[in-house]
Amino acid sequence: MKNITNVGNAITIRSPFDGLQMPEALACQFFGFFARFEFVLKEEGFLEKGIPYASADWDRFAKDAATWLKIEEGSDVNAAISYLNEEPPQVQTPEFKWERKALGGKTATEKALHAVRRVRNNLFHGGKHTPHSPPGRDEQLVRCSLLLLTACLEQNDGLRATFEQSEF
Repeated sequence: MKNITNVGNAITIRSPFDGLQMPEALACQFFGFFARFEFVLKEEGFLEKGIPYASADWDRFAKDAATWLKIEEGSDVNAAISYLNEEPPQVQTPEFKWERKALGGKTATEKALHAVRRVRNNLFHGGKHTPHSPPGRDEQLVRCSLLLLTACLEQNDGLRATFEQSEF
């Protein structure tokens, strides 16, 4: 167990990464990458309509991406999309149980991008610190999510340019 220590007050607090079924660095990479990607979606005009704050419109982006994202048969990205569709992240119920729920979208790409959001929600909002998943599953979901988001950036010049810009 890793601890975070406040030297001035000599308080030791359990690390928020303790108990995750994946390397801490991978969880941090995913959080940072997802946050930056969501920023890019908003900057590129994928904004939810009718709400009084800026929120990325993932559903509209997924529909759009399904029209231009080229997935080669047998590629790592194809395998990632298949895994996210065939073994989608579950949803935690108010009783703290995990249930399989259908993914939104019509195409495999749309559904996989919905799964990416669910991976983020499950990891960010908690519940992934308990050993309910088989070993390696949570890490596989995160790695597949990163592969798909990276493919979106690689195949869309506008998204990539906004993602890579250094001044905001």
